[in-house]
Amino acid sequence: MEKKTTRLHFEEGDLESSKVKKAASKAEAAADKADKAKEKLPKKTKLRWEREGAENTLRQEREPKKSESVSGEDSAKNRQRKQIRKEAKKVSAEANASKKRKKKLKFEKVDMKSPSLAGKRIVQPTAIAADAKVHQILHAGNEDQNVGTQAVLFTEETAETTSHLATSAAYSRKLHKFKKAERLEKKADKANIEALFQKSLEDNPDAGSNIFSRWRQKQEIKKEYAAMKAGNSGAGSAYQTGSSVMGRIKKELTDLTEKAFEYVTTHSQIILLILAAGLLLLVISGSLSSCSAMLGGTGNAVLGTSFTAEDEDIRGAENDYRAMEADLRNRIARLQDDDSYDEIRLNVDEIGHNPWQLAAILTVLYEDYTREEVQTILRQFFDAQYNLTTSVSTETVTETKTVRVGESLGTVTTSGYCNCVICCGHWSGGPTASGVYPTAQHTLAVDASNPFVPMGTKVIMNGIEYKVEDTGNFARYGVQFDVYYDNHISASLHGHKQWECYLADSNGTNTVDVTTTETKRILTITATNHSLSSVINNLNLTDDEWERYQILLETKGNRPYLFEDDIYANYVGEYTDYDIPGEALTDAKFAKMIHEAEKYLGYPYVWGGSSPSTSFDCSGFVSWVINNCGNGWSVGRQTANGLMGCCDIIPKSQAKPGDLIFFQGTYDTAGASHVGIFVGNGMMIHCGNPISYASIETDYWRAHYYCMGRIR
Repeated sequence: MEKKTTRLHFEEGDLESSKVKKAASKAEAAADKADKAKEKLPKKTKLRWEREGAENTLRQEREPKKSESVSGEDSAKNRQRKQIRKEAKKVSAEANASKKRKKKLKFEKVDMKSPSLAGKRIVQPTAIAADAKVHQILHAGNEDQNVGTQAVLFTEETAETTSHLATSAAYSRKLHKFKKAERLEKKADKANIEALFQKSLEDNPDAGSNIFSRWRQKQEIKKEYAAMKAGNSGAGSAYQTGSSVMGRIKKELTDLTEKAFEYVTTHSQIILLILAAGLLLLVISGSLSSCSAMLGGTGNAVLGTSFTAEDEDIRGAENDYRAMEADLRNRIARLQDDDSYDEIRLNVDEIGHNPWQLAAILTVLYEDYTREEVQTILRQFFDAQYNLTTSVSTETVTETKTVRVGESLGTVTTSGYCNCVICCGHWSGGPTASGVYPTAQHTLAVDASNPFVPMGTKVIMNGIEYKVEDTGNFARYGVQFDVYYDNHISASLHGHKQWECYLADSNGTNTVDVTTTETKRILTITATNHSLSSVINNLNLTDDEWERYQILLETKGNRPYLFEDDIYANYVGEYTDYDIPGEALTDAKFAKMIHEAEKYLGYPYVWGGSSPSTSFDCSGFVSWVINNCGNGWSVGRQTANGLMGCCDIIPKSQAKPGDLIFFQGTYDTAGASHVGIFVGNGMMIHCGNPISYASIETDYWRAHYYCMGRIR
């Protein structure tokens, strides 16, 4: 590990770009953290010999003193002889002094190398095994000794175990510091590369015009940075100038281009022959499995943007995933068919995924995969994408409806009572709640707290006209009417009977408000689609894996024919706008719907999406508009088929702006599979890919038309 972390120095002009400045600041902060971690690395003490008076006295003696000068009268020859004799004497004196000079040991702190985990794994188990063998021999030799001897041996083993644990703990702390320093240094290198990448984009914006060119450019920067760092590995403080690094990259590319151009202009005939031979080579290599190796870098670039599995395996894996989704839809349908509940409530997302995303991530993770090879990961993806839960609750519901005379009140539950103490308690023998005395086959009572019909209402049951004249306390037993009898035996024999009830013509008004109270058993089904893209985002892919995944999505693996018929997976480009006629917008409810819907024009189709933060699928978009347009509707999160259940089905000829239009068979599901908002003149606004206006008169939408619905 280097003593100091590599740092970049940018010129002031380079930092005028906010992106470059931000990346450079992050790189500097990362380098600071790495250096702090390195400063905390443990040191070790090392002994070395040092002689007292270790200065080179001979060298000092050779240097003439400032006060000395050579006499100009001596000849050159005499001066040379004197100097030789003087040097000989000094050398001899130095040798004698060296023998007498004392040596001493000196302690000094030096950097410690990162502990070797491999060495510890080899040495420590061996030492423990040898130690265990020694204790085994000692135990065998002292089996017949007294308890005191065994206690001593036990104490010794305990002390050794404690020592091993302490050593391991100290080693782990030491290793943790080195790992932290290495991790922070890698993070600093990554930040440096990002800063250089932003600088290169600033200098050459055209180079980042698409994701593939950006990927290739970053790979070149990584190589250059690695070479630069290797060349400065011995530097104590590795400061590099960002402009100089990018300059070297530019210079190499420029020199290569100029040399190539010069060679082409001077050897045009040779180039033509080479191109012809290359074309022939491409034709031949097209039938060979080793064409990528023959084509070198170009082949690798094509390979990096392509699906590598066979079409049969890609489609097979896709079909297996769709089969799991179909099974989930069937499970939800079976739950809906359970008639043991009074009401079933749905909170179900659309079930589906983008096949390009699935093929791309399988290619990144497995490369040339087979259908059988990816079954486990398909199930893991599916379990992470979908969540199905159910809950059961009870709810007391009170409903009031208006019934006209002569119409049925439905089947009611009746019981019997008389004017005795058992039935009426301290009110026995007295008048009814209306002040009149009860009469058999005439008087009815309703619950005082939850009356089924108002006091004085006349009804017909079993051909007899009754009048509500009394009250009681029996709604808790599920009874709507208590029928009066003139004796207790007849009242007891009545029990609970179900009678069809009609509103008598003799009522003074044409309508009566009927109130019913019912305790319902409710099943709530919730199916959440977290979206496949969300699952992939949580896979912790490396930067290279994520870039390749994005490239595969953009290029569709160079096999656009695989899923070209999927309207939800293939982005069609810019959305289509439409000017709605002014007369249609005079409908206030429709105007509110369009005002909300047009906020999201251009949003992409996302399976399971149901809000602006996630984007939408078709039913998620329409559900959001209905719930948030301000018309007082609240349908929750519905599927296309669920939204159809919130509407009254109407003929297509009666449809008006604001009605919903449903389609079937756009993907493999029963009932309605797609929904849009009808805006009139053969147009709708819907969540295709992206959200857009579209004509419902195209061949595709005509072929899949299902029905029209008006929101209740």
